[in-house]
Amino acid sequence: MTKDNDKKPLDNNANRAKKNEQREVARKRGERQYSKKTDHL
Repeated sequence: MTKDNDKKPLDNNANRAKKNEQREVARKRGERQYSKKTDHL
């Protein structure tokens, strides 16, 4: 059970890290699209 509990947070952290990397890449590739989205936020 400890292995499963350890695996879930690691997977979540990995998914968040991947999303953050994808966001940075998307910003570098097309800042205009992301700037519009950030303006709405």
